Amino acid sequence: MINREAELEWLTSHLTRAERQLLVVYGRRRVGKTTLVTTALETLDDASVYYLCDERGATHNARRFAAQCAETFDDVTPDVDGFVDAFRYLTARVDGPCVVALDEFSYLVAEDDTVPSVFQTVVDDVLAGTDVSLVLLGSSISMMKEGVLSYESPLYGRRTGQWELAPLSFADVRGFFPDEDLETQIQVYSVLGGVPAYLEQFDPERSLLENVERAVLSKGEFLYEEPEFLLRQELREPATYMAILEAIAGGATRVTEIANEIGRDASSLSRYLQNLTQLAILEREHPVTDPDGRGLYRLTDDFLRFWFRYVAPNRGTLEQGRTEPVRSAIAETLPTHTSRTFETVCQQAVRTSAFPVSCSRVGRWWYDGEEIDVVGINQETETLLLGECKWTTDPVGRAVFDDLTALEPEVRWRGRDRDVRYAVFSRAGFTEELRTAVDERSDASLYGIRELTSLFDAEQ
Repeated sequence: MINREAELEWLTSHLTRAERQLLVVYGRRRVGKTTLVTTALETLDDASVYYLCDERGATHNARRFAAQCAETFDDVTPDVDGFVDAFRYLTARVDGPCVVALDEFSYLVAEDDTVPSVFQTVVDDVLAGTDVSLVLLGSSISMMKEGVLSYESPLYGRRTGQWELAPLSFADVRGFFPDEDLETQIQVYSVLGGVPAYLEQFDPERSLLENVERAVLSKGEFLYEEPEFLLRQELREPATYMAILEAIAGGATRVTEIANEIGRDASSLSRYLQNLTQLAILEREHPVTDPDGRGLYRLTDDFLRFWFRYVAPNRGTLEQGRTEPVRSAIAETLPTHTSRTFETVCQQAVRTSAFPVSCSRVGRWWYDGEEIDVVGINQETETLLLGECKWTTDPVGRAVFDDLTALEPEVRWRGRDRDVRYAVFSRAGFTEELRTAVDERSDASLYGIRELTSLFDAEQ
């Protein structure tokens, strides 16, 4: 398991408390929930039962769960009618602290809306007075929120903690490809994002495009249809949602642009966009200096952005097994795709402890057609950081820096009473003219691949 130290510490600290726990761990498919929980269970001295639910209903799963408990305690499988009976059997057999982890609990909720009430009885009555803690895991974010976490759920108020497991940051993704240089790691991140199961699909011995063709573009491979499975698990009308995501991946970021792209009325999209935002597939990005301003929609995950940009529009070709034309198109336009990811990586670099300017909020800024790739603010020190990112094959010259400094008066934040710093991030380095100009200033810094590598290395 790479990183997840904070999540693992949270989980193990709760499970080693004297009080009985009801913990909820949820997050999108393949993000690493099972690995996290099973790793935590292995560190405990207490007895534990891990059970993976399926979609065959509560009664079937209760009987399989009881059978697994019996196997754990080297006992004869009991005859049970449901989860109340199964947990009664468990509490009669276990002596002392025990942790039960029910993976894909959202399957049970989806199949039977009485399951939360059943588990209310389990928690309130069957487990009362015992040392049996319960961990509920779910990949359907909507089901977990509605069936377990919401105010309307019978289980509301009973949980002792919850954690939504998010995809890994770029700093953590580097651990999957430790032998690659930072430039290659950024390119891989632009394709696969931060979901561990996706990152495991690439062979470090192959080139990036070979991996893309084999693992993403080839029919029958795990990643070929993954976004469709993800949407079908969470949403009705997946075709409409896929059209919206394809439009956004293609560059439509405002509601009117999305509506025009898919041939729908803009007023009809609010529900779809809201659902995608609640599932953390989309986010509404605001200028960092104006969090209440007009937002732009963007995909939160680089793999989904890659898939909807390159796979979804070319399914007809790929279904025929013709991967080469799509691979060629990717090779030609991948730098443009990766340039957006490079901005995200640079924003994450600014958040590292080694970056010389401390920022409480980091993002982008735009206004009236102008845009700055990296903007950081620190309310306490009244510091404003302005940064430009260039994922080009040519060294960045003086003109880029001059354009950046010229935009400074347009960024309305704290009036003129502020400390302004500048940073330029570049894939291919910088011209001597720019280096000389920045060397003469105390408020500006340059970050090439080597300097960015140092920032991320310092975090490990």
